[in-house]
Amino acid sequence: MFDVLAYLLEEFNDPAACPQREDLSRQLAAAGFENDEISDALDWMDGLNRLNDGAYAGADAGQGFRCFSAEENSRLSSDIRGLIVFLEHNGALSPAQREMLIDRLLAMPDDEISLPTAKLAALMVLWAQGAELPILLGEELLCALHGEPTMQ
Repeated sequence: MFDVLAYLLEEFNDPAACPQREDLSRQLAAAGFENDEISDALDWMDGLNRLNDGAYAGADAGQGFRCFSAEENSRLSSDIRGLIVFLEHNGALSPAQREMLIDRLLAMPDDEISLPTAKLAALMVLWAQGAELPILLGEELLCALHGEPTMQ
């Protein structure tokens, strides 16, 4: 699933440019991805698109401190939780986007949740919303796709 999501992020600058699910499935299959991997990634994206319709819109209006639940603590490593807090505190994620990211991470199988997949999931949340992020934070997240950051 990770490779399919990375491909989508690199292939389509604008999420609106993505073809419908059936056409996109064919394009991904032609690019060499397995059907199960395609289906899992597109299901994950469908979940993101449902959240993008405002499921967490009220989070941006709230004032307070976000504590991770017992499930979030057990399924998301301290590195991933630290990344989420870092991105929010540095203006890359709004509270609603933070909640979307956590939701999408928890939608992944435990064996696929890692720091690189969390970075990719953060990029996917921002990409789905057409959000801008500070260049240095963007470079840090893009290293999940390309390895080491490209800026010197």
